[in-house]
Amino acid sequence: MRNRTPSARRRHQLVLSLLPHGLHVLHLQRGILGWKRANEASLPLPEGDDFLPKIQSQLSHCIEQWKLPSGARAHWVLAGDILGIIPPSATETSLAAALPFSANDTRTQPDLFAGGTLPSLMWIHKDWIAEIERISSQCQLELVELYARAQLFQRHAAQRTGATKVVIEREEGMLILHIFASTGVMLRTRILSDTDVTELHAILQTELAGLRSGTDDQADRQTQLLAPAELVANPSEWHGFGCLALEQVSQADLLERLWHSDLEGIVVRPTHDDIVKGIKALSLSMGAAGLLGLGLMVWHDGQLHQQIDDGRTKSRKDLPKVEAAKALKSRTLQMAEAVQAAQTLRENSASMTAFTQILANFPPAPATLLYVRTDDSTLAFVGTGEEASVKWLQERSFPGYEPLTEFPVPEFLQNNNPAIHFQSRKSAPRATAPSATALPASTAASRTATP
Repeated sequence: MRNRTPSARRRHQLVLSLLPHGLHVLHLQRGILGWKRANEASLPLPEGDDFLPKIQSQLSHCIEQWKLPSGARAHWVLAGDILGIIPPSATETSLAAALPFSANDTRTQPDLFAGGTLPSLMWIHKDWIAEIERISSQCQLELVELYARAQLFQRHAAQRTGATKVVIEREEGMLILHIFASTGVMLRTRILSDTDVTELHAILQTELAGLRSGTDDQADRQTQLLAPAELVANPSEWHGFGCLALEQVSQADLLERLWHSDLEGIVVRPTHDDIVKGIKALSLSMGAAGLLGLGLMVWHDGQLHQQIDDGRTKSRKDLPKVEAAKALKSRTLQMAEAVQAAQTLRENSASMTAFTQILANFPPAPATLLYVRTDDSTLAFVGTGEEASVKWLQERSFPGYEPLTEFPVPEFLQNNNPAIHFQSRKSAPRATAPSATALPASTAASRTATP
């Protein structure tokens, strides 16, 4: 039943243990690293009519000293003389009939510790709830839940073997008795006077006999007794019990363990609504953040589309300039090639001869000569035409040159897709036989002499 919201008053919670002789107060505070024990105090209380006013004054003094915010939540742990236990019964009617007061005058809550087994019933008179509510309100606290003192030891008792578990705790001149079933369900809780072992043994036998008459626990199974070490120092005095020394744990540790556990007492003011409100607020925040993110995505998508449209518009505007630049580049390359070709023809007669051969062998219309390049050793030309024009050229010979091969089309002519693009290199000169005049005189004479 603990609240986990981040508001200031929820960061401070009190667990209060009320006994006839005093009030123990534990202050828990939540920080960055989680809940921690901030303060604790043990407040003595008088007997008689001044009991309840003294609780209020002592508690108010602690709250002022600890500077707690208004509305801090309070969880009260009450002994058996205020919050009692009715053992499990087969029907709800028998449970209601076992109440010492009218059902309209009491507040009840089943003990759901053992799950599916028959639960016991926690009960408290509404007058006590009204008094505790008044004290809490006067101290600017918000009463949330009322626990039975037996719940401080319920989980520890459930871990022990045995048909029935008995826990006896000693607090400043009094004994407090708690009896649990084998499953850990609470069966009985009451305050006893501090007495000797013999009388205490008889009281336990009487209590267990009354409980076994209405429960399914087997009487032949040994009962486990957890009590202060001085009470069970001589196990032979406890016939029928398996004695174990009760671990000495401070009141603050017991109260903090109970507060951290999943045990539930009698709920006075549910706190689930605060958690639901927190979840709703978180859901709304996440939804708003999601809508904001979606809006940003839509806006960004619109910006991207606008940028794309602007880019396309700019591209359409720049396209004529780009085409003009390409044409200028093509003309520039053609002019550079023409200038170089003219210079070559002027300076080299072999280039002029090669050019003449190209013109002499070039196919007739519709073939068109587009490009010529010649030098001392090579010739190359590009032109448009059909397959017949290409075949025409392949059947022609260029004296002094090797057969035609493919020629890479220059970049500025690639858009024309020319079918004619050939090149050739000058063929190597062939070796000739020596003439008769070049022979030695003795050889010539020998060939002309008669026998």
